[in-house]
Amino acid sequence: MTAAGMAVPIPPAHEAFRAQVREWLAAHLPPGGLPDPDTEEGFRAHQAWERTLHDAGYAGISWPREHGGAGGDLLHEAIFTEEYERARGPVRITRPSLRFLGPTLMRFGTPDQQRRWLPRMLRAEDVWSQGFSEPEAGSDLAGVRTRATRSGDEYVVEGQKTWTTYGRFADWIFGLVRTGSAGDRHRGLTCLAIDLRSPGVEVRPVRQVHGRTGFAEVFFSGVRVPADQRIGGEGEGWTVAMTLLSFERGPDTGGPVRSEQRLAALASDVLADLPPDAVPGVRRELGEAAARLYAYRAHTYRRLTAQWGGEPAGADSSLVKLFSSQLDVDLVTLGADLFGDARLGGGTPEHLDYWHSRAGRIYGGTAEVQHNVVADRILGLPR
Repeated sequence: MTAAGMAVPIPPAHEAFRAQVREWLAAHLPPGGLPDPDTEEGFRAHQAWERTLHDAGYAGISWPREHGGAGGDLLHEAIFTEEYERARGPVRITRPSLRFLGPTLMRFGTPDQQRRWLPRMLRAEDVWSQGFSEPEAGSDLAGVRTRATRSGDEYVVEGQKTWTTYGRFADWIFGLVRTGSAGDRHRGLTCLAIDLRSPGVEVRPVRQVHGRTGFAEVFFSGVRVPADQRIGGEGEGWTVAMTLLSFERGPDTGGPVRSEQRLAALASDVLADLPPDAVPGVRRELGEAAARLYAYRAHTYRRLTAQWGGEPAGADSSLVKLFSSQLDVDLVTLGADLFGDARLGGGTPEHLDYWHSRAGRIYGGTAEVQHNVVADRILGLPR
């Protein structure tokens, strides 16, 4: 992010912050990176790294000080994210907590819930996962079947969640459950914070096609959840969930940096390994990808500027999701077309895993649903 890329000039104090971040990252990034966070050893190493970031003041940069944050603004957060990705920092296992679970708790949580959970999120003392998707409720989030029945001062939870990121290691899950009838759809949902160490919780790692187990299935069998762990009112879960997803799809300045790294690596490989005219149209395809990258970056900065100015997140967040996820798929697919199966794995920022890129069109709301949101709420097309 540069001053030229923003709709408003970047204040000198923020540019000084950028220089501070670059200096700190150069001095403190783990040499050689960290182990895979999908393993026990790797996850604990990432947890320790998150505490290092916290102690340096780089966790919850835009969170209010009363919640343990640094008290900066969205531009401080954006600058850090961009510089962190440019320096190829380790994957952030606290990303769900910092980007969308924590801000949602600030919006809907009680003061006691905020005091109890937010500081521990920041220090990675508690790692949280998101419990929305189910075997029969993915794109159709209103179809959630996991049921929570009120019993005195508790809810008794029965059901299953799937595709739970870091669910194998997480301490808590931010769960969307049904407290009304199935026919209530959106009106019958409630959000609960569930301790994954509770009796009746079973976590099963999900082994994916690339052999990793970063996701988990979570089963609830008679799990008793104190009613004071409800987030928002009973039956208000849809509003809470939509707010959370708007934070998740919000402008992420690290996204364009990651895409730029992938495009640059692909262009470098083309120049090094392929004769200029070996693949007809390859330069045109790379140029088109670059144009889309610039559009993606510009839209991200535009949304950031709007939110920095106080405009709430809206349907434009769906465009950010669409720009980023489709560009990743197309870059990986082009690399595979040019260089074969060797380009499909890797899992590095430059050689994005093919299957992970495909998943990007699903998590955070499927691309098909996001296209419908854009058509309805931005373009005003008839349903």
